[in-house]
Amino acid sequence: MEVNFLVLLLYLGIFGLAGLMLSRAWRIGKRNRLDLVANWSNVQLENPARYKPIYITINLVGGIALLALAGLVLAVGLPFGTWVSLAALIFWSYFFAYQFLGWNAKKNAHNEAKAAEKAKQPKT
Repeated sequence: MEVNFLVLLLYLGIFGLAGLMLSRAWRIGKRNRLDLVANWSNVQLENPARYKPIYITINLVGGIALLALAGLVLAVGLPFGTWVSLAALIFWSYFFAYQFLGWNAKKNAHNEAKAAEKAKQPKT
């Protein structure tokens, strides 16, 4: 039996990425590390408590999906092209969810600041 070490590294990378996602969900949820509620560039969002449940959910779903995929590779014997494509889909969905939440938080902070500024102005 021939072992392709690059494929093995990709497969083991799924476990590493899933571990990072689940660890981040644990640290945000149980340890209340709001500094981890950040965008992809690791800049904390405005009002992180507001986005805490969403970040926990994204990390849990991503981590569990990757672990389920790794289990399916062993249990069912998914072909290489299939499981690599599914892993990429999970990762890019995770990435775009982070990007979208960062953009949404910035937009909401801007809108709230604009509304507060408008409320300060005297009514004429």
